[in-house]
Amino acid sequence: MKNTLKLNHKKSEIIMDRTFAKLAENTKSEEYAHLQMVRKDYPNYTVVQKSIKPNPHKENYKGLTYEYMRNHIIRYSSSEEMASDLKELDDMIFMSKCHSTGFRYPVIKKWFLAKYPEVTEKFARKREEENKQTNEAQINKDTEKNNIAEFKEAS
Repeated sequence: MKNTLKLNHKKSEIIMDRTFAKLAENTKSEEYAHLQMVRKDYPNYTVVQKSIKPNPHKENYKGLTYEYMRNHIIRYSSSEEMASDLKELDDMIFMSKCHSTGFRYPVIKKWFLAKYPEVTEKFARKREEENKQTNEAQINKDTEKNNIAEFKEAS
């Protein structure tokens, strides 16, 4: 059993991660037996599932593939730059596939973003729009929960 429980004595909590919780759903599993044993030892503790909150400020470049980079170079660079940049990109991709750990995706991405900073701004705007949509969806979800709770109280 690789996944274990943790105890937070200050908050009186038994903390498990998502994998442990999933495995503990099976009543015949080791995780279930371990959880029950710990609950017997600490009957007043509440069982909580640890969750990792995503960082909304993290820069992600979902969709920034080698093909995207190649197309961007073709579309937005001058003819002199295009030939040299495409050759450099293809060389780095070739080295990453063949033998060099020095030219993996993060290094190639860093090179591309340094060469074409407007792409960073484009993806930043895209992230802002996605965060706005996520926030609006969460507000709608919270409003719906509140409406249901008010309806139940009124009934």
